[in-house]
Amino acid sequence: MERYWQIEKTNLKYHVPLHLLVCILLLGISPLLMGVANLSAEDTAKVLERYVALIGIIMLTPIFLPEQDREIRELVYAKYMKSAQVYLIRLFGNLVILAVFLGVYIFMLWKNQCEFPVPEYYFGALAEMLFFGGLGLGFYGISDNLVIGYMAPIVYYIAAVGGGDKYLKMLYPFSMSMGSYTEKVWLFIAAALLAAAGIFFRCRETAGNRFIIRSKQMKI
Repeated sequence: MERYWQIEKTNLKYHVPLHLLVCILLLGISPLLMGVANLSAEDTAKVLERYVALIGIIMLTPIFLPEQDREIRELVYAKYMKSAQVYLIRLFGNLVILAVFLGVYIFMLWKNQCEFPVPEYYFGALAEMLFFGGLGLGFYGISDNLVIGYMAPIVYYIAAVGGGDKYLKMLYPFSMSMGSYTEKVWLFIAAALLAAAGIFFRCRETAGNRFIIRSKQMKI
């Protein structure tokens, strides 16, 4: 357990602060960009789905970012601890941060006299955050390219805004503003599958490179 906590402390100290700052800035300026007081349930859903949920991309997509540096990546490959454990610890830690941010924002909306069902909107927005973040994480893990990881959820978001309810069906991310929550369950399932795929492909690459590095070490 101590080893896992050390991994998370390193993540919080060196890799998370910049992403936290971006999320805080985005959420902090929301009152300047849109109304966040006395909103109807539909308008509250639009704020959560079309704006707040975007921080899922910021927090979950760059789980593999520390290994983007070739020297750090080779160091990780040379370790005997399974890389999947490292990625899952980072992922879980960032999920907790997302849940806290969303909880604080939901509380702010509630204090500002917005009318909405709190539990449904909390878990619905969280499912969308996980989906967008999982989409970025999955494409990053498969392509080993951070830019592609960020672009995938952004392209999906644009497609959804442009009338995606007709084509995306059960994976339409803005369903709460239409009074439907079923789509959020499918988004959560898709998020789990995408994250698992990203970690799987990343670990497969890690295993291959780890074998090469250890073979070189044995020859030395």
